[in-house]
Amino acid sequence: MSDRVSGNPSRLRVAFRVALVVGLLATLAGPLAPLSAAAGGVTLTTPFPAVVAEPGSTASFKLSINVASDRRVDLTTTGVPTGWTARFRGGGLVIDGAFATKGSPPEVTLDVEIPDGTAAGSNTITVLAKGAGGTDSLTLQVRVADAAAGDVTLTSDFPELKAAGGTTFTFNLTLRNDTAAETTFAVDAAGPSGWTVAAKPAGQAQATSLPVKAGSTGSLTVTATPPTDVEAGTFPLQVTATGGGKTATLDLAVTITGTYTLTLSTPDQVLSTSANAGTAKDFALTLTSSGSAAVPNVALSASAPTGWKVTFDPATIPAAGPGAPTPITAHITPSADAIAGDYELTISAKAQNGEATDDVQVRVRVETPQLWWIVGVGLIVITFAGLYWVFRRYGRR
Repeated sequence: MSDRVSGNPSRLRVAFRVALVVGLLATLAGPLAPLSAAAGGVTLTTPFPAVVAEPGSTASFKLSINVASDRRVDLTTTGVPTGWTARFRGGGLVIDGAFATKGSPPEVTLDVEIPDGTAAGSNTITVLAKGAGGTDSLTLQVRVADAAAGDVTLTSDFPELKAAGGTTFTFNLTLRNDTAAETTFAVDAAGPSGWTVAAKPAGQAQATSLPVKAGSTGSLTVTATPPTDVEAGTFPLQVTATGGGKTATLDLAVTITGTYTLTLSTPDQVLSTSANAGTAKDFALTLTSSGSAAVPNVALSASAPTGWKVTFDPATIPAAGPGAPTPITAHITPSADAIAGDYELTISAKAQNGEATDDVQVRVRVETPQLWWIVGVGLIVITFAGLYWVFRRYGRR
């Protein structure tokens, strides 16, 4: 055999040429084969092919459909467990396929709804993508586990506030979303009967819901206004945030220390009197606390014209409690050289702790003392009597 080949140069050249062509074709076939497949192929991928989810939740997979040329790609699933629901979504719609453009994969999401009561364990779902001669499949895994999707919590730096009644209490809360998906939470707050309680996203006057990204936090503001007649005590509040199948609650508390209100008046509601210059005049007053707690250590004072003197009996009231008014007597002494006329002075009642105060304006008419009036009349009578005597004695001369 070797002799025949070696003895025939033309056959040797032909064989060499055939081997050369076959080798060249084999060399070219390597890179061309994948190109040929890509020209009609579809590639289906996802960045996270295996996820963990809770019973009653939805596992979502972001799918990427890459094609060698523009075409429609139909999508189907197999292996979906009984009772589960698998839906493809794109552009806000439920879809069965997508038009894929080369170099620009469409945004497609596969949502797998897991019913409540599903037993823990792993489940495999296969996604098929088929379009114009190209087909690809993708295996996904969903492991069902309790509390797998994280939790939602509400916290506050100051869960209990204290102040007097009539105050609007404001709490700043943080809502943390430790689940795997962005969720919009509806927020609500409740308090005792008669209270005005509201929960809103921080900085939003009208909104009642708060979107929070996965693994992130949002801020809430809770305001609580007690009724005007609230009594001292501690009152509970509760805030609730609900979304994505999760509910977070937080208990808050408000402590009312009591409302302190003073009312200074007179028994007959008349705020005027008369007095003689240099003579003390007693003026009756009443002090009432209309708040929910007694006002401690109330001091009385007066702002009067120069030279006047005003004292009180009692000058200090240890505790002005709600209910029956406390009687007070003001001793008003106008200046000895005060001329007749109307004067005004201010009488004030103020709690030592500064939490309550009230004042009234009292008009005082200063009159000429009756003694001087009698003296004046006497002088006039004496003057006329003197004139009469003079005319009688010397009138005939």
